[in-house]
Amino acid sequence: MDAGAALPAWATALAWTLALGVLAASTRGLRLERYRNGEARRLLLAATLVIMAIRWFNTAALQGVVLHFLGATVATLMFGARIACWMMALASLAGVLLGAAWQGWAGDFLLAGALPVAVTVLVQLAALYWVPANIFTYVMANAFGAAALAMAASSLAKAATMAAIGGPAAAYLAATPLLMFGEAFLTGGIMVLVVVYRPHWCISFDDPTYLARKRPM
Repeated sequence: MDAGAALPAWATALAWTLALGVLAASTRGLRLERYRNGEARRLLLAATLVIMAIRWFNTAALQGVVLHFLGATVATLMFGARIACWMMALASLAGVLLGAAWQGWAGDFLLAGALPVAVTVLVQLAALYWVPANIFTYVMANAFGAAALAMAASSLAKAATMAAIGGPAAAYLAATPLLMFGEAFLTGGIMVLVVVYRPHWCISFDDPTYLARKRPM
């Protein structure tokens, strides 16, 4: 099994097409009015830089294996899916510059950025229908749960791709449970602090919905 297995040329071209398509779709309907405020702009810039900096902590224990935390769920909950996609695109660019991108910018963005954002959105939608609306369930479902599933989707997609091209799929499978727990713990901790102390920073957290009296637990 080749640890440095690379996508074939046609798959790389397809990845670039899909990645650019996702960013183009994210641009449509993008609303930035709230970021005319100085505090909101500083928050967005700081959060983007932190998510990009996460790539410094990529593990290089095995050649060709790229394991790191994502931050996609935090970005999605705080800023919405469209802005989160652009933040994750910049994180993938940072990964390229740091030598910690999985299969180049496009492949990295699709599986470590766009896919986790999409999973987070799906968990949010599911929680709206099936989970009682209160601050406890918001943190457990939208933060802990969504982050764990987003990481699982990213790692398993990488494993499947590596298996298809003869790469180190087993490394991604083995790391998935540990990364899920770490991503969930990190995301949940951050979102608890945000919704308790700065709920106005979080675009997905609505006070009347999650803090109204007599919400079932």
